[in-house]
Amino acid sequence: MNSGIGDGDYFRKWYLSRDWRFYRPFLAEVLQRAEPGPILDVGAGLGYLVEAAQRWGLVCHGIEGSPEAVEMGRHRYDGLNVRHHRLSDRFPFEDSMFSVAVFNQVIEHLEPAVGKSALSEIHRVLKPGGMLLLYSPSRYNEKERLEDPTHICMYSPSQLRRLATDSGFVAIEALDEPLALLGNTRLGRRAMTKIFKLAPLDRFSASANLRAFKATSAAK
Repeated sequence: MNSGIGDGDYFRKWYLSRDWRFYRPFLAEVLQRAEPGPILDVGAGLGYLVEAAQRWGLVCHGIEGSPEAVEMGRHRYDGLNVRHHRLSDRFPFEDSMFSVAVFNQVIEHLEPAVGKSALSEIHRVLKPGGMLLLYSPSRYNEKERLEDPTHICMYSPSQLRRLATDSGFVAIEALDEPLALLGNTRLGRRAMTKIFKLAPLDRFSASANLRAFKATSAAK
């Protein structure tokens, strides 16, 4: 792993057990919450989300820092619209090009300066009113930290919301789930969910997920 960029072994370990169907809920969120238009998958990995979108006839572009992951994805699905691009560099797209950007399980792999730059670039390439979906494990999620040492920069939910605000996003909404602090039984999960709804504190959160938007021209 080099500065957040996984090699082929990394992607084989964590992602070969999945296929494009795993990412259908992301498309459902896009269709329900966003305006029609092109989708950008930032840190696309093996390109499953891009493949899912393409199979449903949606325009979707992916960028990925690992050339091995890009090659593996293209080998799996002919015509996969994923290109090799380091997230530390300016994105290869024009301003206000996309209606949606998905930043799924990526920012925790990036050095802080790169994560901040990537969020600013996402904001630049989104259309006014465009939606960002960002998913990441919380810094309080010890299981994720211990299982994957490539999680080099894990944020708390409030830290990530501040970072999104600093990058220009508005209407930021947390999409977090609680840690299994009361056990992983159904009763324990239900109880923790109720507690988390009443007290959505960072230290109780398993994730640092959010939905946010680029301001419309009228809102600026």
